[in-house]
Amino acid sequence: MIKRFYILVALVSISLVSLAQTGTIESVLSEIETNNLTLKSLRESNNAQKYANKEDITLSNPEVEFNYIWGANSPTRGKGITVSQEFDFQTILGYKSGVANKQNQLLDIEYKRERINLLLEAKTLCYDLIYHNALYKELNERLELAKENVTLFKKRYENGDVSILELNKAKLDLALAKGELAIVVADKQDILSQLSILNGGKDITLNVERFDDIAPLPLFDVWYTEAESLNPVLEYARNEVELYEKAIKLNRSAWAPKLSAEYSREWEDENKLNGITIGMSIPLWADINKVKSAKANAIASESRKKEAEVNFYYQIKNDYEKSVILQRSAAETKAAVEQLSNMTYLGKALECGEITMLDYIVEVQMYYDARTMALDAERAYYMSLAKLSAYTL
Repeated sequence: MIKRFYILVALVSISLVSLAQTGTIESVLSEIETNNLTLKSLRESNNAQKYANKEDITLSNPEVEFNYIWGANSPTRGKGITVSQEFDFQTILGYKSGVANKQNQLLDIEYKRERINLLLEAKTLCYDLIYHNALYKELNERLELAKENVTLFKKRYENGDVSILELNKAKLDLALAKGELAIVVADKQDILSQLSILNGGKDITLNVERFDDIAPLPLFDVWYTEAESLNPVLEYARNEVELYEKAIKLNRSAWAPKLSAEYSREWEDENKLNGITIGMSIPLWADINKVKSAKANAIASESRKKEAEVNFYYQIKNDYEKSVILQRSAAETKAAVEQLSNMTYLGKALECGEITMLDYIVEVQMYYDARTMALDAERAYYMSLAKLSAYTL
């Protein structure tokens, strides 16, 4: 419980930007979970399969027979009614019900796994959109600066202070800024389209323009313990082992005889007869290999469980170590770009004629390349973190 608290605190602080600004990442995921057509279809098909799994967990239907007997050369008439019911130990002892309940539990876990995968896809798209929103804001600022520079150099050219070459360079810088911004807009539309598909065709709005300050991750052992207990792949593997253990008990009980009870009543004119019949079905040949099959499946499921546990450990260990590296890189890159920015001085230097337009373009391009690199590092970290913490979705 304490471990879970630490992890949740870390995740809340890491994703604080979404909640502080608009809370839209959480609302987007909630909306997609409600509207996604794949999840809706899976829920309905799972419900249908659950009913199908429980079709055979009750006793067979009782049988009622009525007969009327007469003789060709006799005035005697006979009537009779018979009620019979078959009993099997698999149903009476709850073995069938146990298997059906475990099958239904596996369906729930499978749905949970599909839900997490889909919400993880949506969350990574949200982080990608935040990245493009931030990039759009940066490039839009650059575009405004480029427009101001064109206006400035037109006046200076008209006054004879600069050559046509300098003016053309300012115009070229404006064209480059417009081109880069157009690419970002197109990428944003593509991401929004993918989110809309996940949302059942309904539009998604996400206006977050920056990532949050990067918080440290909990220790790996704390993270792994929590993730291992909630991971649906491991949960499925463990429950599959339990299913085949129940299947072994079910198929072993098939060797028990099936009993049947029958009550009959006959009356022939004034004579009335009552009777009870007890029957037994002895399974000598039917279902002879079902126990062997269930045992083989149990052994195979145990192997799959161990394989899933090993794969999960090394996968999450790799994801955790990758996230730690990306976390450090993102924090250092972001801090360096913010501390070493020359944008304030560049504008003044250009306006005063201390640097040429070409020098300005080179410096500005270097700055925005660095800003983009910092955003790339943040996006890579949050993408990795989303995968690492998918079990919390």
